[in-house]
Amino acid sequence: MALTITKIHDLFDQLTTLVDGHTEQHSWEQHLSIPSHIGTGKVIRTHIRPDMEIMLTDVTFEQDMKVHISEACQLFELSYCIQGDIYCEWDGKKSYTEGQNGTVLFLEDVVVYEEKKAGIRNQLLEIRFTPEALLHYAGDAFEKQQMEKWLRHHRGNIDRFPDSPALQRCVSDMIHCKHQGSLKRLYMEGKALEFIALFGESDSYGTVGGNMDLKRDDITKLKQAHELAQTHFEQPLSIRELAKRVEINEFKLKKGFRELYGMTIFELVRQKRMEKALWYMEVEHLNVAETAVSVGYSNASNFTTNFRKQYGCNPGEYLKRIRQMEVERNKL
Repeated sequence: MALTITKIHDLFDQLTTLVDGHTEQHSWEQHLSIPSHIGTGKVIRTHIRPDMEIMLTDVTFEQDMKVHISEACQLFELSYCIQGDIYCEWDGKKSYTEGQNGTVLFLEDVVVYEEKKAGIRNQLLEIRFTPEALLHYAGDAFEKQQMEKWLRHHRGNIDRFPDSPALQRCVSDMIHCKHQGSLKRLYMEGKALEFIALFGESDSYGTVGGNMDLKRDDITKLKQAHELAQTHFEQPLSIRELAKRVEINEFKLKKGFRELYGMTIFELVRQKRMEKALWYMEVEHLNVAETAVSVGYSNASNFTTNFRKQYGCNPGEYLKRIRQMEVERNKL
């Protein structure tokens, strides 16, 4: 199966044709019901304006859905996968997305192979817009330049970005919106802009980019450093040791790493520690002090500070939410 996207709003329309589905018009929205031979569920597209739309997908396919999508226009997309299993390939690159993950892509003139597995519920929020729609919010020439650097950082890629309770709340608000008609359109646009702002905050907007000349060999070494930093996040390697292992000088390691990944090595280590911390609290049911030690913090207060920076709340508050959710599930 193949789709060709020449403007932002083509995806929904071509998907409707591809699956031969039934659509209903609700003011600024179109609802696509998936035919039973394809699967179950629906896709809702909210048309915000000519350069922006929001798509909410909640579909389970009968068979693996395999499609080649030709992105023939500039597309900047922020998505959040509530649950699902999505595999993509493009230009020799690969991306795998599963539940509770946010991704950002900026693609043009590229064919993306996308595969969604049968029997798995795919629940996904997508905010699709043109780069011009983002640049519209630049207050002056400097801000526009910063936004353009930000866009270039993600160009040609499908990248993950850090999750947070604030992002999760924003997604939940959009999924469970009770407004109707033009009021809903206004509400959804406001939430989409909030989501973009939260993404920018988590993505270190304003610090991404630079003019360092990175050769292919430098990039290979920086990628090796990225893998090592992730592998040793509980007992982090020093900058000196990391530079020695990948055979690159310390200055190029620090500056090049930030330019390539939009974050420092320390920020990556902190992010991986916090992701592991969630696992210890949710799956292993460790308390705050035990979790702090398990992810390499000798000082629980430092752990709490970094957790709050990453997720917008203290670990103790997060634990309370988990326990409350477990209580509510047990009542069902």
